[in-house]
This record gives sequence, C-alpha cells and structure tokens, in this order.
Amino acid sequence: MQAGNYPAHARALLVNGRCPACAEPLGPRSLFGSAPCARCELAVDPTLGGPSLVAKVRERGHRQLFGIALAVGVAHLLLGWMPLIGALVLIVAAAWIRVGILQPTSAMLSPRRRVLTRWTARLVMAAALALTIIATEALTLLPVVGLPIKALLSAGEVAIAAWAVTTYAHWQLRRESEQLPIAIWEWVVLGLCFAALLASVIALALAFAALASAFDSLMGWLQ
Repeated sequence: MQAGNYPAHARALLVNGRCPACAEPLGPRSLFGSAPCARCELAVDPTLGGPSLVAKVRERGHRQLFGIALAVGVAHLLLGWMPLIGALVLIVAAAWIRVGILQPTSAMLSPRRRVLTRWTARLVMAAALALTIIATEALTLLPVVGLPIKALLSAGEVAIAAWAVTTYAHWQLRRESEQLPIAIWEWVVLGLCFAALLASVIALALAFAALASAFDSLMGWLQ
C-alpha cells in the first residue's frame, strides 16, 4: 500500500501503533523496519513509518501536553481552595500523562526499551508529583493570594513534568526508529534515580518522626 492510498483512519491507526490494514498491534520491527504485519502481512510504507511516524507521535504528545497543563490550571482556580482537592487533580493529571502519552508511545518500543522508558518516566512523574503536592498544599494556607499562585505553580510544574516525560519517550522512540541500542548509562541513571528517590522517602519519614517526637517532648515539658 502506497503513501497516497492511505485513508485518514489508516494513518490514525499507524500513529497508534496498529496496522493500517487490519488494526493489529505492530511491533517496532514492523513500524520502523521491514517486517510485515504478522496477521495480514502488509509492509508499512517507509514514507509513513520511521521518522515520519515519530514526528506524528510527537505532535500528538505536544497537543496533549498543552491540554493537561490548561486543565490543571483551571481546576486549581476553581477547586484549589479545597484542601487535598489540588492533590487529587495532580494525581488525575499524572494518570492522564501515563495513559494518554507514555503508554501509547512506549507500546511502540522493544520490550527492554519499553521497560526502561516507562520506569524512568514513572520516577520523573513521582518526583514532580510529590514536590507539586507539597508546594500547593502549603499554599492552601493563603486562600486569597495562594489560589492563583497554586494554579500557576501546579500548571507549570505539571507542564514541565509532562514535557520531560514526552520528550524522553519521543527520544527513545526516535532511537528505536534508528535501531540504536540502549546504552549502559541509561540503566545506570535509572538505578541512581530510583535509589535517590528511595533515600528521599526514607529521609522524609525520619524527619517527620523526629518532628513528632520533638512535639511530644515539648508538650510533655509544657505540662
């Protein structure tokens, strides 16, 4: 099937990682190589796969990124005065990034690269989500001034996190299309980031425990 014969819905199927003829999910060898579809044996037109497909997926991710940031900002303006609602909005935004951007893009990758990409993106989102929730919930104490600041802060941090995840996933997709192997340093960075996040959680728990102990001691001294 030649490029000019692809109808719009077939092109949309290809952007979603599916065969434009039978809608069967395609692996990276079929999307970016010469392997035909395992079901109908259609070979993807090279002018629609490879770099062209990567560009289309990147455009879709950027459109979703803008929508996520706008939705988070509006939600915080309307509901940010309610405690913990802002945190719920951020959790929904993180799920949106995962389902709408990360999973469709990483599904086009080879198994090993898919694992690397998804876990790296999860660490980025976890760190951004934790920092944003702490900052925005602290601003709840300033209902008049804090509300617009919360909206801007949450929308900005979500936009940055979504941009980082989107850019990284598309970078891996481009490397997949160029059939470049995973470098060892990529796994090393993932391991170091995971260790740093785990250490931060432990340090935060110890800090809260020390604060609670100090508060109990102070209350006992006052009595």
